Amino acid sequence: MRKLALHTAFWLAYWFIYAYSYSRYDGNLSKYMLTEGIQMPARMLATYGSFWLLDRWTGRAWLALSGLAAVNIAGGMLNRLLKLWYVVPVFFPDSSIQYWDLGRMMVDIFDCVLASGVALSARLFFRQQESRRLEEQLRREKAEVELRALKSQLQPHFLFNTINNLYALARMKSEKTAPVALQLASLLRFVLYETRKPQIPIEQEVKILRDYIALEQLRFDDDRLRVATIIELDDPQQPVAPLLLLPLVENAFKHGVGELRYNAWVQVFVRLKDGHLRMEVNNSVQSTPEPNPDGIGLANVQRQLELLYPGRSRLLLHNEEAQAPDNGEYFRALLEIDFK
Repeated sequence: MRKLALHTAFWLAYWFIYAYSYSRYDGNLSKYMLTEGIQMPARMLATYGSFWLLDRWTGRAWLALSGLAAVNIAGGMLNRLLKLWYVVPVFFPDSSIQYWDLGRMMVDIFDCVLASGVALSARLFFRQQESRRLEEQLRREKAEVELRALKSQLQPHFLFNTINNLYALARMKSEKTAPVALQLASLLRFVLYETRKPQIPIEQEVKILRDYIALEQLRFDDDRLRVATIIELDDPQQPVAPLLLLPLVENAFKHGVGELRYNAWVQVFVRLKDGHLRMEVNNSVQSTPEPNPDGIGLANVQRQLELLYPGRSRLLLHNEEAQAPDNGEYFRALLEIDFK
């Protein structure tokens, strides 16, 4: 129905524009509405014949061009015949017409070429728009599939690391094993249910950050690890992809302080203001860490940022010196997202 409506609107507009243009000679619009209406079949023949030939001979340029020329010439000859048979004798009795007047015949052929050319241009425009829409839809669907795959990678990765922590405590028969198991159950509930959603309020993601930090602190003695956490959110309901922030904190514990026997520290700063998120995670390191080609967490975050916030996010990972609490070397992860 939409296609029929568009074609009908096109021909009605074309009909009226032609009739109005000719009526300016004598002001008789109704007469020219009739004469142009009688000639419309010739223009429609040339147009739909051109459509059919282009669809049939796509990729065969010479055949298509020859066919277009032939069908437009046929339309012009039909237009000429309609004028000879009815239009001129009835509406312009004082005028004379010769069918094989080549000059006038060319005008009638051009009349059909103009109609088919305008129609073909409109058709190509709408097809291009539809192609772009389909391309964008395919790109969006591909991104969604990739995001689901990334999440399916990240969830087991996160859970395995936490279960390993629990296993280490159990082997040591630590009194912290039960609290860790309880924290793990809470995190598991989050992973199973909340991460299915495309977005969650940022306050939920921050809560998981706090729970994870508390879980990790249970593994360390008080004199071995210092943790500083500062969270500032001017809009706690700001939507964000689940498990997007957590890997930065997880990386700090697993590849940073987890390798230090004493004087370990982690700093987590999260600030959301006016739609701009800035998250900084600093952690002490024993030595410059070697890049891990098999790492999942941070590489996963980088790819999610590219898919979810292209051109509106950045993730910087590097080592720093001097400003650390112990004046030693530390690792710094900086994440920024502009939600607006």
